[in-house]
Amino acid sequence: MIGFSTNLRNEILDVVKTYIDWEGDEYDPAHLLIYSGDRPSTCQEIDEYDNILLADFLLPYPCGTVNEGVLTFGEIADTLGLASGTISWGRIVDCTGYAVMDLSATTYVGTGDLKFDSLDVEIGLPIHCTAASITEGNP
Repeated sequence: MIGFSTNLRNEILDVVKTYIDWEGDEYDPAHLLIYSGDRPSTCQEIDEYDNILLADFLLPYPCGTVNEGVLTFGEIADTLGLASGTISWGRIVDCTGYAVMDLSATTYVGTGDLKFDSLDVEIGLPIHCTAASITEGNP
C-alpha cells in the first residue's frame, strides 16, 4: 500500500480545490448535485430518465481549506428538495457545470462518500448538510 507525504496529499487536494472553484466566485460557485438512479461512469453524461436531480447545494467560494491531507468544505447552506426520490449518488460540478467528481451516497452508518440522515428526499422540504470533507491518500 502506498503512503503519500502530507505535503503531497495537500498538493493533490489543492488541485482538486482549484478544479472545484474554477472560474467561480461568491456569486457563482460550484454545486453539489444529488441524484437518484444508477450512477453513470465517472463524470460521464447523466441519463435524465434514470437519474433525477433531487437537490442542488451551492458550495461556498472558495469551497474550503486544505490541511493535513484533508479538504474541509466551508459551511454549505441548506437547500430544498427539487424532486421526491431516494438519494443514490452525488456529483460536484464547477460553476460552468463541468463535472469534477462523482461520489457515492449512504446513510451515516454506511461507507459512502456522502452521508445523509436519510436517503429519502421530498420535493420542497429542506435538506441539511452538516459537514463535508475529502481525505486524500493514506488509510
